[in-house]
Amino acid sequence: MADSGFSRPTLPQLITEVRSDILTRLAADSTLAELRRTDAEVYSRVQAASVHTVYGYIDYLARNLLPDLADEDWLIRHGNMKRAPRKAATNASGYVRWDGVTGSASIDAGVTIQRDDLVSFTTTASATPSGGVLRVPVTCDTTGVTGNTDDGITMRLTSPVPGLPSAGIADTIQGGTDIEDLEVWRARIIERWYYTPQGGADADYEVWAKEVAGVTRAWTYRHWSGRGTVGVMLANSDLYNPIPDAAVVSAVQAHIEPLAPIAGADVYAFAATPHVVDYHIRLTPDTQEIRLAVEAEIRAMNLRDGVPEGALEPSRISEAISLATGEYSHVLVSPTDEVPIAKGEVGVVGDFTWT
Repeated sequence: MADSGFSRPTLPQLITEVRSDILTRLAADSTLAELRRTDAEVYSRVQAASVHTVYGYIDYLARNLLPDLADEDWLIRHGNMKRAPRKAATNASGYVRWDGVTGSASIDAGVTIQRDDLVSFTTTASATPSGGVLRVPVTCDTTGVTGNTDDGITMRLTSPVPGLPSAGIADTIQGGTDIEDLEVWRARIIERWYYTPQGGADADYEVWAKEVAGVTRAWTYRHWSGRGTVGVMLANSDLYNPIPDAAVVSAVQAHIEPLAPIAGADVYAFAATPHVVDYHIRLTPDTQEIRLAVEAEIRAMNLRDGVPEGALEPSRISEAISLATGEYSHVLVSPTDEVPIAKGEVGVVGDFTWT
């Protein structure tokens, strides 16, 4: 557990201190302390135990009075007081599509459709074919990123629908997010302490954007699409794909617009452009486990350094490789020059080549 910095005496120390105080007050011989059943010894142990509990509570309060060390239960209080509640998990939603549909086949709301891994989705409205294509809106029955489905993935009806094949395909099923990570939430609460809302300052837009599920990083650009406009660039902290999908961008736009100052001009929320960087590395020793460790360190470094108008330095990349467990030495074949990240971009780790 995090250390509050409060110096809490141990139980043996308290027993010794209380015993000494009692013997001093009674003007008793200190040799009596060696007798375990003397009144002074019993009093000292009982009172020390009580005081030890009080010290424990003080230590508990010292940890939780501020959000940086607070337990999860106390973070709820801090978050509510700063209007930064924890972002709940959300359901993915989108469409399931059937191509080449003939006749007047239709599908009703409330129909269950499953992926091959048994994750289920429910249709939210009825749909009929148009131009041979039937496209029905669905929502995942399970919250979290598990509902996000790549386009073209097979989706199967659990019960037959007259005129429709049992298998359709996923079409833009996005927007599912897990409950906000505890430490990400903590950082967002602390950010609210640092940046008091100022009615439209740069930090305000970034704080507002990060209140939406699926966004953990944001940048504000003044005069983005003309004088007086505001651009808010969005990204998340996913080590593999930090670019939010269209559903998240739309949610941020809808969330910020009512909060933006009345006198302000248009607000444009948009996803960051990925700047993909490939890596070519020669490792010693070269094993699959060490390669995976190197990949993990480089992805973590990219999250720190691959920010808009930043740069990925070869020396920083080499430092990250050296941090990998099991690595003894390496040669960074590429990139060998600084990789600048432009305005509007974030770094994304591409392919690894090993020699």
